[in-house]
Amino acid sequence: MKLAFIFSWLVALMQPIALAANMPQSIVRIGHLLPNNPDVANEPDVLKMCAKDLKERGILPANITLGVYTMESCNKYSGVENAAYLHYIQNATIYFGPGCNNEILVIGKLARLWNVPIIAHMSGDDALADRSIYATMGSVALTSATEMARATLTFIELNGWKQIGIVRRATDYEKLSVYSIKGILNRGKQKGLRINVEVELNPYSSAEEILSSNILTDLASNCRVIICEIGLDISAATSFMVAARRAQLKSDEFVFILPWLAHKVEYLPWEASNVNKEEVRNAFSDAILITAHGYDGKFVNVFKEKFYGDTGILTTHYSSLVYMSLYDALFLYGLALRDAYEETGRDNFYLDGKKIWTKMTDRQFIGMTGQVLINSKALRVPSYATYYVSNGTKKIVAHEVVQNYWSSENGLLPPDVPACGFDKSLCDYTTLYFIVGFMTFVGISLPVGYYVYSKAMERRLYDMTWRIPRDDIRLVTGGSVSDHFSLLTRPNYRRSEQKTKQFCFQTFLKSDLSRYTSTSGSFAESEPSPNAIISSFGVQQAVCNGVRLAARIYAQNRNLAFVKSELKLLKEMKLLENENLNKFFGISFNQQNEFIVLWIFCQRGSLEDILFNDELKLGRNFQISFAKDVVKGLAYLHASNVLVHGYLCLQNCLVDSNWTIRLSNFGTEAIIADKLRHNEIKHMSEHFLSKNGNNFCHSEHLQLAPEVIREILATKFIPPGTQPADIYSLGMVLYQILYRVEPFHERTMNKAKLLEKIANASDDEAVIRPTFPGDGAYNMQLISGIEACWLESAEMRPNIKKIKSIVFSNLKSSGTSGSLVDQMMKMMEEYTQNLETQVRERTNLLEEAQRQADRLLNNMLPKSVAEDLKLGKPVHPQLYACATVLFSDIPGFAKISATATPVQVIQFLNDLFAGFDAIIAKHDAYKVETISDAYMIVSGVPKENGNAHIQNIADIALKMKAFVNNFKLSYHAEVPVIRVGFHSGSVAAGVVGLATPRYCLFGDTVNMASRMESTGLPNKIQISESSSSLLKCFYPEFVVVERGKVEVKGKGLCLTFFLESKKEPNTELLVVDMNHFKTLHHESNTYRLAAALRGCTSEAQSSFIETDVGGRGNRNKIHTLSYNVLR
Repeated sequence: MKLAFIFSWLVALMQPIALAANMPQSIVRIGHLLPNNPDVANEPDVLKMCAKDLKERGILPANITLGVYTMESCNKYSGVENAAYLHYIQNATIYFGPGCNNEILVIGKLARLWNVPIIAHMSGDDALADRSIYATMGSVALTSATEMARATLTFIELNGWKQIGIVRRATDYEKLSVYSIKGILNRGKQKGLRINVEVELNPYSSAEEILSSNILTDLASNCRVIICEIGLDISAATSFMVAARRAQLKSDEFVFILPWLAHKVEYLPWEASNVNKEEVRNAFSDAILITAHGYDGKFVNVFKEKFYGDTGILTTHYSSLVYMSLYDALFLYGLALRDAYEETGRDNFYLDGKKIWTKMTDRQFIGMTGQVLINSKALRVPSYATYYVSNGTKKIVAHEVVQNYWSSENGLLPPDVPACGFDKSLCDYTTLYFIVGFMTFVGISLPVGYYVYSKAMERRLYDMTWRIPRDDIRLVTGGSVSDHFSLLTRPNYRRSEQKTKQFCFQTFLKSDLSRYTSTSGSFAESEPSPNAIISSFGVQQAVCNGVRLAARIYAQNRNLAFVKSELKLLKEMKLLENENLNKFFGISFNQQNEFIVLWIFCQRGSLEDILFNDELKLGRNFQISFAKDVVKGLAYLHASNVLVHGYLCLQNCLVDSNWTIRLSNFGTEAIIADKLRHNEIKHMSEHFLSKNGNNFCHSEHLQLAPEVIREILATKFIPPGTQPADIYSLGMVLYQILYRVEPFHERTMNKAKLLEKIANASDDEAVIRPTFPGDGAYNMQLISGIEACWLESAEMRPNIKKIKSIVFSNLKSSGTSGSLVDQMMKMMEEYTQNLETQVRERTNLLEEAQRQADRLLNNMLPKSVAEDLKLGKPVHPQLYACATVLFSDIPGFAKISATATPVQVIQFLNDLFAGFDAIIAKHDAYKVETISDAYMIVSGVPKENGNAHIQNIADIALKMKAFVNNFKLSYHAEVPVIRVGFHSGSVAAGVVGLATPRYCLFGDTVNMASRMESTGLPNKIQISESSSSLLKCFYPEFVVVERGKVEVKGKGLCLTFFLESKKEPNTELLVVDMNHFKTLHHESNTYRLAAALRGCTSEAQSSFIETDVGGRGNRNKIHTLSYNVLR
């Protein structure tokens, strides 16, 4: 065994500061295999510094001392030999290193046999993860060729590339990631990815040498995604990247991926001193760099300062990265020692290599290389970052946002295979040739077609579909002109017409149309008629082809010709259709020396006539509808090819028969003004020119924008319109609609001066605008919108869309939408529905009143009698053969009344009689009347019910008695009692009286019934002999007890009975004791019984009884009579 280098030392500083004298000390022997590389010769000093930090931070147990034994490695497998020496001779319990893959793979297997942990800090070979072979292996390496290969392939997969090319060094490339990439692909672990070309390159070749070879040509012919790894550091690829740049392998077609395994130097390739910095920066521009986290400059600088402070040794960038990993390796081992000691508590715990290895798994800590994350296999989990170079600056590329960062036209990475293939064989250029030929054809045909189309359109323009022959027009004269087209000046409609009219512009004269007659078609010599004067525009009614029109007539001085822009405008106006725009009918010219502009006639005149007619009472809905119509019309006009109105004012807002606002006179004002300016036409008359030569000033001018007024003052003609000028006039129109006042109505100056002040307001004084009445009828947003229309600067005024939004959001009709006619129809419909509802409700009330009247009438009169009276039938008095009449009263009523108030008495009787009424309602009986406490009932009248009247009255009497027995007085302790009496016999009944008709009973039966009650006893029901006989004969279930003879006024002594109760009958057959009736037999007439019963049975039954009694004469024999009660 060759001992290349032995560095053995005990860390003196590892002695515990306050070690107990009797505490046993343990020396943990560390086997350090130092690579045969002078760049990392200071690794032992790193271990010393880390051991010191572990002790000072209290991580190592107090009885542990670290002893480091350093020996050579990575020199013809010297590391394997020295590892065996350290194990068998020095009893090493942990290995750090070696830094080369070939030796660590062997030593790792031996460490498993020796049960000794080994931590790799420079190698991260994929084979080390196999725990069946390397059971005690750990690793803190920042990266490895295998992990770099995986990161590179992951990036390729994320971008969907399937074909790649590889550029590598010619020799000794097993340490590079491209070697691992090939291994992964050969093992089939990355399916679908193919290496199209693999190029070997001398790492020392210059850019010129690479260009002179066919390497770049071979790459360009076979791939677009190129992995270039010529050395561990990307600086080795500088010559190749410069050559690729010179060969015009541009970034919009090619992608260069540079794995960065080792950061040998601390500067970037384009920062080196021996290169053309600008060329190298451009060469690496848009290159993709893949490297591991932990190589950040901030970590390296912190370690350099600390290492220099502890040892006084300066380190390079590369060596610092190696030392940082070695530091983290020992730090990991120190954490494992601490945890194992805390768990076992044994002095020789560190000899259990498997236990120590277990404590190294599944943990994380902050090391010199940043966050160190160890997995369950004691391997560090590497973290990679992908950068792309932009103008010499690295920028991280995360796959979630890999869009719009690449310097191609679309900002995306190019595909791995060109659309036409590497040799253009995938593209069929026949289509391209066809497209080129077609585009050439189109390029020639389009100008020719456009020329032909423009000529055809020009011919259509000159067709003048809007031109009207003069002979087709018939002017209407006479009083009918009072219903006019626009700009009415009726004195009784406008309050302002009472003022003195001012004069200003010669161009707008009242025309005299009265001299023109529709029959002759010429001008008469008579004086002009004021009725024929319509407006300042000279508007008159006309008829053309049966269409009622409004005509504005001018005298024509010479033949007219329209320029192309005017022809286009007139054509667009003819085609324009909208419910809020008046229809332009056409123009007649170059005939009979007349220039006539024709519009559809609106019979309700202008909006000026409607708003300023004091006799018209307009509701808020009308004003809102008018405002919305004007806004909608102007919005449609601004969006059309006509673009502007040019002369918007209240007088040009016409009202049609449906109360819809239609804007008129748009577009034609500028044409007329131009013809007037060139003296091609003139006004028909100067009748209204004043004597002093001044010109008439129209109120519509006050509604124009200041810039328009300035132009009129300067040129005497209306200028072409603009949309901002229309917006200004729209504000004026809305102001008049909403408040029904003229603009500037509060100012007393004449209109001429007012126009001057509006047009030429100085900078130091406020502009003149209308003032708003302070009635608060509309909200501030609407008012502010109108004021914004009046801004002096045309550019600052809102557009029509903004005004439309303000108006429609702040002006809402009360529950309706649509035009005024729609609103009126809706109101009529609602009114009709409301009337129907009211009629239905009133009908229900009438029917309820009728029912109440019927109930009241039925309470006053029997129902049959009441029906006859309602039908107008006469009610004749009628005699009833047999009926039963009942009377009742309250004995002691006077005493009860004396101790109660009148109201209490009334309440008592009401409650009592209400109970009686409820009882009667369940029987075939009629309450005749009540007098004080007396109560009279009859059954069998007016509706005859056979013999049932006696049963009904008997039932009622018993129930009345029971009701009173249970009746309680709230104000009197005494319980009231009732006295009842009834009698059966013949009765006469009829209606007495007209104003207050009453149904009354007459006859001896009524008197006898009254006597039965008056001679009765309290709480008793006294009945006559005839009633008792009827009950015993036909209703034996009623219990009747003989009272005896009682003195009855007018009758003498009469036999009476008491009705006691009612029991259930035992049979349907009635057994009649004929001997019982002998008391009814008077000596003078044996057949009185039959006469008494004749009214209580059917005719056949009465005859049977009479025959039985008179024929046989056997008064002791009991006869059985079966019958049906007539109910």
